[in-house]
Amino acid sequence: MTPCLAASSLRAPDLYGTWRVELPQAGLAGTLVLSQHPEFRESLRGHFSYGDITSIASGDVEEGEFNLDESRDGKSLFAFWSGHIQPGSCGNEIHGRWEPLGRAGQPPRSSSDFILHRQEASATPGTGGRW
Repeated sequence: MTPCLAASSLRAPDLYGTWRVELPQAGLAGTLVLSQHPEFRESLRGHFSYGDITSIASGDVEEGEFNLDESRDGKSLFAFWSGHIQPGSCGNEIHGRWEPLGRAGQPPRSSSDFILHRQEASATPGTGGRW
């Protein structure tokens, strides 16, 4: 069995694929598909679908730290996703905090912890396999 890379060694391509999204305090669950950002090769582009929401996100992973900026309209920032790749998970699990931004004239949205679980099982990230 090939050992996986340390969480701090994983880069954006190691996270490409489909993820299960859980936002326990918000009572939401869904999916996130991560791929290469179309303009910035070392960055991530994400497409969320959770609850009745669809949105896009852009972000990075560096030394095990995972950050995405979420937009519902492709123009304005809706929420921040900040977390860490879990040690020993081979890049298959990320935990963190989802922080929606307040909007003028709207009730504040509650933040939530998040858990991302990789859905593909055909390759082990961080071991040279690509799916």
